[in-house]
Amino acid sequence: MKNARIMTKAGIALSLIFVPGARSQGLPDGPGKEIVSRVCAGCHGFGQISRQKKTENGWKDTVAQMIDNGAKANPEEIASIVAYLSKNFAGQEKVAGPQSSSLTIEQARDLSGIWMEGYWYIGLNMGSRDNLPENVPLRGVKDASKNARSLYTPWAQEAAKQFTIYNDPINRCASPGPQAYNAPYAFEFLQTPGRVTLLMEYFHEARRVWIDGRGHPKELEPSYLGHSVGKWEGDTLVVDTIGFLEDKASRMPHSDQLHQIERIRRVLDGNVLEIELILEDPKALQQPVHSYSYFKKDASLEIQPYACTDPIDYSSHAPRPAK
Repeated sequence: MKNARIMTKAGIALSLIFVPGARSQGLPDGPGKEIVSRVCAGCHGFGQISRQKKTENGWKDTVAQMIDNGAKANPEEIASIVAYLSKNFAGQEKVAGPQSSSLTIEQARDLSGIWMEGYWYIGLNMGSRDNLPENVPLRGVKDASKNARSLYTPWAQEAAKQFTIYNDPINRCASPGPQAYNAPYAFEFLQTPGRVTLLMEYFHEARRVWIDGRGHPKELEPSYLGHSVGKWEGDTLVVDTIGFLEDKASRMPHSDQLHQIERIRRVLDGNVLEIELILEDPKALQQPVHSYSYFKKDASLEIQPYACTDPIDYSSHAPRPAK
């Protein structure tokens, strides 16, 4: 297929490392162009870079993630990359929710249907974006100028030094945790009396959120997904999750003190889902952080079979050409 993007796990790792002599066609001239071409464009290409418009802080977040993924650049080169992208691909600061909605309470509380993470449309170009907003990355709740990495405690800083794309637990088929919906794979909600269940294609995770008034148990066995209880506050499902296994090996390390809150609501025309994620972890973070992620309700999609040992095909949901 034209938009096919199929990779093995090793292929993902290799694709995230810069390719010497990468194409720079289309990049504006100016200081930093050669470095961006060498470090960034080999993986992403000019088109993917030019479609993004971000503030300096936004580009700092993006470049930091690129370095986490294996791109090679020293501090001076990183500063040059950020300066070049900020000058040539500048955008307004994203304004995080709440987004408006014209739905009734009954409609707003109906989360049924298939949803897909925004990157599948915006970054991978697998479907029509329509009015889907871009995600807002994790930033300090008390100080929005601080990204999550800059708020690591010494414990988390030491843990983060051990992470590489080659020892990522995901590549060993470890559970991605409750944010499996943030991967570019479909998911759906099942709403039954006293419970909301998230069925996620990615790793085929089934996550249960109890909304029958119960609290967290006093004795809780730690797990990848933790224990989730929720309640409706108007049009918003508020989910409280604790009981996580300590994880020092993942891209963003966390301790067993991690406390997660999600605020889930349908916004705009109801075909967009907004999830505000709030993370508190006094052992790993100097202050709470939060992000906003957006998802599109897409009736053309179905949950597909998934096995973490198989090649990854992000295009498995892409519309098939008419015969």
